[in-house]
Amino acid sequence: MLPQSHVDRRAPLGAVARLLGLVVAAAALSSAAGCDDPKVVCPPGYRVDGKYCYEIIDVGGEPDIAVEDDLFQGTDAAEPTDVAVGTDAVAQTDAAAGTDAFVPDLPKDTGSSGKSPVGAACQDEYDCLAGLTCHNWPKGYCSVINCKSPGNNCPGTAVCFGEVAGKEICHADCLEDADCRTKDGYACKRYTEAFGGIEARLCTPSGTTPAGLGCKLPSDCAGSATCLTDMAGGYCARIGCGPGDACEDGTACVLRNGKPVCMKTCTADVECQIATKEARTCVERTDLSKKTVKVCNDSKKSAPIGAECLADLDCDSKLCSIYAKGTCAVGGTPCLNDTQCGAAAPCNLSPDAEKGLCSQPCDATKKCPVNSVCVPAANSNVGTCSPVCKGPGDDVTCAIPGTECVYGLPLLPGGTPSYSAYGCSPLPAGSSGAFCYDSKDCQKGGICFENGQGTGGFCANPCGVDNYCPFGTTCGNVGIDVCLKLCSSDFDCPSAMVCKTSGQVNGKVCTQQ
Repeated sequence: MLPQSHVDRRAPLGAVARLLGLVVAAAALSSAAGCDDPKVVCPPGYRVDGKYCYEIIDVGGEPDIAVEDDLFQGTDAAEPTDVAVGTDAVAQTDAAAGTDAFVPDLPKDTGSSGKSPVGAACQDEYDCLAGLTCHNWPKGYCSVINCKSPGNNCPGTAVCFGEVAGKEICHADCLEDADCRTKDGYACKRYTEAFGGIEARLCTPSGTTPAGLGCKLPSDCAGSATCLTDMAGGYCARIGCGPGDACEDGTACVLRNGKPVCMKTCTADVECQIATKEARTCVERTDLSKKTVKVCNDSKKSAPIGAECLADLDCDSKLCSIYAKGTCAVGGTPCLNDTQCGAAAPCNLSPDAEKGLCSQPCDATKKCPVNSVCVPAANSNVGTCSPVCKGPGDDVTCAIPGTECVYGLPLLPGGTPSYSAYGCSPLPAGSSGAFCYDSKDCQKGGICFENGQGTGGFCANPCGVDNYCPFGTTCGNVGIDVCLKLCSSDFDCPSAMVCKTSGQVNGKVCTQQ
């Protein structure tokens, strides 16, 4: 019996009898019932369960079961030896049984990260832990092929990803190049959703294509650079850079799609052309130190509404609204000043913590760009273009402190059909639509429209001039004219409230069940 301080990782080893280059033959033990099935003998660090071996993970407590070195010199034929664990080789015989013992393989190289058998070097599948095959990357790569198929899940911390859709394999995860088999030509490449991938860092073959040139796959690009697939013809660049993580010579750290990327520097358009004749332009950008640099890009376009920025030059709208210059001492929330932090003050200012989002003013005569909506300012026919978000709790899109993903009626040019949408909007405490427990939580003259169970509701403040209500609310009469919370489903409402059509307003509002 194994001590309870050990747990097994269900990764059975292969059935081929080869360990450290030696084929170990032994006799099977016969059970008291006379069963003649072959006895499974596990290599160091594994335990037997049925016909498979499972890795033993020491989580503290009693020491591993060990076998003395003299067992490797042979065993007494009259006295069979139990399963051995934690030694350099394993042998086991029983003169009475006369059948070969079954010793599964260990992988020749489990990778420098030590996190997962995925990513180890191999010559064939027998060099890999059971369930893995040897993928035809340089010097082999233990993996699971077609890992998106049912039953082909990646083990441990490995990540399922495919450079080509439909050909996904399990990758070893990493934090830096040293976690990968650099001597075999591998590097730690960062992938992001913004460039057709996933948010992960994975050990991937290093190609030969330098920064700024065209590519089809991440493995085409040299070192830890990946392929920016959002650019026609591809673009080799390392994703992720900044203070303490400088870009390689000939590249500069600039924001692209809100991500810091090492892009090729240039002085003229001719330096940016690639073999496929895709459009390349030498454009001015602001690097993360706020220095103006020139880099090769696919156009003079910058970043859309809602993308991260540091200077107006970063944005298509030529307006970067800085929303943070530091972080709150407690919790690390981005902030501009101590007041924004409240009890979490002070706001510790730092150049490295400065953040902005591309924005644009809007009004009843000017539409917002695609994927953004015009969120009106209080008692005004003007507003700010804000990114369209996914629904309540979308803090990734609505990164500016004090804003939330709110369902409301955007400000539209005259004559444009009205419609509702989710947009990032300020929602200060006590404002219309904000959560409350009772009326004292709301602005003067407002009421807390409760859920009927005494566990909360939303602030319904008096409608403003011309029945104006802020984004996310609409004016309705509940004995007095107040701003009621708009919704598309119950999910938009406080707990124990429902989203219903109301005869008082056009559309649905949150109300008691």
